[in-house]
Amino acid sequence: MNVRDTILSRLRETLRQPGLPFPAPESVALAPEERMTVTHAAGDRWALAERFAQELSALKGSCELLETAPEARLAILARLYRWMEEEQADRKTANAERPEDWDALCWPEALLEVEGLPLALQEMGFRRIEPTDLHDPQQRERIRLIRAGITSVEAAFASTGSFVVGSGGLKSRAASLTPFRHLALIPFSKLYPTGEAWLAEKRSAGELDACLRQNRNLSIITGPSKSADIEGNLTMGVHGPKVVHAILFDDGQR
Repeated sequence: MNVRDTILSRLRETLRQPGLPFPAPESVALAPEERMTVTHAAGDRWALAERFAQELSALKGSCELLETAPEARLAILARLYRWMEEEQADRKTANAERPEDWDALCWPEALLEVEGLPLALQEMGFRRIEPTDLHDPQQRERIRLIRAGITSVEAAFASTGSFVVGSGGLKSRAASLTPFRHLALIPFSKLYPTGEAWLAEKRSAGELDACLRQNRNLSIITGPSKSADIEGNLTMGVHGPKVVHAILFDDGQR
């Protein structure tokens, strides 16, 4: 018997003890109305979008609410230009030359849910990078100093200003983790009052298992990366992007 089997055997023996207080011998699953919802949000899709923006802003993130996908496409370009100008100003202050190309680490167009975005980025002079194998040292070096990452989301939750980003296949996790700035595209069809509401809908549609299996990783992102020392001094961008900006738009689907 190997170490794994030994550990599992001991666990099974412990769980068979009649006086064990947990789990209860006749435990009954909670009914839907008995499940505790930790957070709450209500209203139509615009009310939920405004609540999301409010919560994300309180967490040091930023947000835009737009009526159509074409407006979202223009907002993406405008946001990248703004970030590029800010970086250029910082580099001039430091007497450093700005590189000719300003990169964006992106998911493929079909996954970004904003039609025509890759072409628009190219026409406006932004170089779009889609890594295919981060085990390759050359690809890792190529994204090491990336300026911004652009992704869509699996879902977003109005009550906390959080959103879920999946990874695997063509959805590079690096796009939401490596860059200094993360730009998240959130169609209204993926905006839910709470995380519990999203899970309930997925369960009801029989899609939750497929969602979990199709993604190597599901990250719940709530604002920029933050870390604090023992004295409570907050530092931004330690373990991920220092800047998180969400663009919510009405895709007319849900």
